[in-house]
Amino acid sequence: MSTESEGGQGKEEKEKEQRGQQRQAGRAFLAITLSYEFISSTPQSVKPLCTIFYDPRSLRYKLSSWTPPPTDGLTSTTSEAANAPLIRILLPNGSSTVTTLATFASDLSQDIALWVSPEPEGSIFSASISSTSPPPLTAEEERVRRKIKRAKARDQQRGEKVQTVQSATGIPKVSVTLIPAKAGPTAKLGSRAPPQLDEGGNEIPQQQEQEKTFFQKYWWVFLVASLLVLGSGGGEK
Repeated sequence: MSTESEGGQGKEEKEKEQRGQQRQAGRAFLAITLSYEFISSTPQSVKPLCTIFYDPRSLRYKLSSWTPPPTDGLTSTTSEAANAPLIRILLPNGSSTVTTLATFASDLSQDIALWVSPEPEGSIFSASISSTSPPPLTAEEERVRRKIKRAKARDQQRGEKVQTVQSATGIPKVSVTLIPAKAGPTAKLGSRAPPQLDEGGNEIPQQQEQEKTFFQKYWWVFLVASLLVLGSGGGEK
């Protein structure tokens, strides 16, 4: 009976420890909400862009919400992309970065870069959004694209219905990159020896070594020349 009791207590302690680890892991995830506003001469309203849960230690993340600004069919290949309006990406701490509406074009994939401050804070001190061309469509995505195209050709209303289903079940092509902060370069102090002080505490000036004369530098040249002269003279005799 005592063995079974000890085994049951050990199991309960193990389960309690696991629950504590799970709660601790849940607390490890922090949340950050990015917002955006159009840059204009008139005041613009600030709107939420995305909410991300992240772990500053393991750099894992979860994109909870993503509401990009409306692009009205803007693509990266249209002429309007070059003149797209500027957008300011805002962080809760007041810092911001600037991008354009073309970054959110429907034919591009967005990447959210978050710079994480050192522990224990683990807060986000900077963020930026860039875009890249997405990889080629998979076989399933290509099949859905062709299905939508055929549906639009037969019936515009049916095509809109198929498109709605695809958008509702599709996954936004948005990635998140967590960049940990690194220690910057540190200044290297000189290795100068401590100065010598006299009885009054004043530094004793160091005597500079006098520069060598020409003869002191090249005495060996004169020695070799003298030996050559003596050797050549003895041969003639």
